[in-house]
Amino acid sequence: MQTACTLVALAAFLCATPVAAQSFQQEISLTGLGDPLNSAKPFGISYEPVSDRIYVAIAGDFAGSNNAVAIIDPATDTVVGSIPTGYYPEDIAFHYDQSGALAYGAVTNSTSGSVTIWDHTNTVVATVPLPDPFAFGTCYPFGILAHDGDFLISTADGSGDVHAIDIATLSYDPTAGFNTLFRSNGRLIAVGSEIWVPTSEFTPNWDGAKGGLFRHDRAGVTASNSWYAERMENYSGYPGGQDIVRLSDGRGYLSGLDFQGRLYRVDAAGNLDRGIDLGGVDGFGIALEPNNEELLAVCGFVSNELLLVDLVNDELLSNTSLGSLGFNMPNDAVFAHNKLYVTAQGSESVVVLNNLPTVSPNHSHQGELAISDTTPELGDAITVELVGYAGQRVAIFTGSAPLPGVYTGLDLEVGPAPVKHSNGMGSLSLNISIPTTPSLVNRHIFLQGYTTDGTHHFTTEPKVLVIQ
Repeated sequence: MQTACTLVALAAFLCATPVAAQSFQQEISLTGLGDPLNSAKPFGISYEPVSDRIYVAIAGDFAGSNNAVAIIDPATDTVVGSIPTGYYPEDIAFHYDQSGALAYGAVTNSTSGSVTIWDHTNTVVATVPLPDPFAFGTCYPFGILAHDGDFLISTADGSGDVHAIDIATLSYDPTAGFNTLFRSNGRLIAVGSEIWVPTSEFTPNWDGAKGGLFRHDRAGVTASNSWYAERMENYSGYPGGQDIVRLSDGRGYLSGLDFQGRLYRVDAAGNLDRGIDLGGVDGFGIALEPNNEELLAVCGFVSNELLLVDLVNDELLSNTSLGSLGFNMPNDAVFAHNKLYVTAQGSESVVVLNNLPTVSPNHSHQGELAISDTTPELGDAITVELVGYAGQRVAIFTGSAPLPGVYTGLDLEVGPAPVKHSNGMGSLSLNISIPTTPSLVNRHIFLQGYTTDGTHHFTTEPKVLVIQ
């Protein structure tokens, strides 16, 4: 069955849901580490499994940069050493040799505009300066990733540069990096030969930005591609992609500031797939629980909150107010030893939480809803396909947010007031023409399908598209 329609404006709506806090275990103090004249406020945090150690970047603050990486033993939750670095160290990565042994660790030094590299004994072996194209004094290196013989380093100076350091020579390689087209870059990950970079692209007059994901194929098989999840102008906000993780089944999750209190899910190819409500909290650093990949920790840097997202059901599970515990500006997190470690950038501490929850499926989604392009441009034509049970009723609903909503007794996840756009039998193909109306840019459309086997009623997984 074919049905043609034009998308209409859908009002945005956000709703904060109260959830239970997790158990606070203890604080690991970082006071006194690094430069004793400056604060020991932390930034990035990483777990290194070969040595069974946690590494924490001691950045300091804008009143005085610090210059150390702390080493924590998660078995005892004590600081067991430190590494000298450049000023304002931010993010940490590790490189392993062909046998799987730890070869190097590295940290980006934002104020110094360099990368400090140490060996498996935690001895510094190189400090590599990076280009400063705008003569700011630094390119503000941020995220770091070991990939295919290089350390790749994202930058936040707006140049869009992703620099490369040759691990074999521990020297800067001007030919191995790439550019995200003058964006400010976040923490990056590798997906095969592709590098996925959360980004922020500022408006020409600096009164706003659009934040999303940039994908670059280092093998050159496909061209670079990008899309944005949120856009704001006229000084209403500065959306910026900050962090991304990817599960073994291909799903990815993108966090960002000024993201309307949402987390965005991407498919295995890096395409926008779903929006998840975070109760009004914007995410900064995120961390995936590695054992069963059922929990995602989200650092609410601005709101001083730590969220846990249930990845079995793709919904907010819990919210811990770190501010009420005396810890501010949660920046980054890592799971280790069945505990969660969070850097509190506004404090001189790593916060440790335990008694982490377990989750189980609570949605019985059935049927398949597919969108031909989830990031269409104005004027594009897209198709929404719904497949249900042969000979049984199906319908497509849209809504304004990834929130609960009810349509004549049917519980949906595209609330708060779902609208039925079309119905059919067995399957449905909905052709949608995106109008050329400029005000539709950044419009989020949340979609969900209804199916039945004749006795029971089901919904599909909800999806989202964002008009570019």
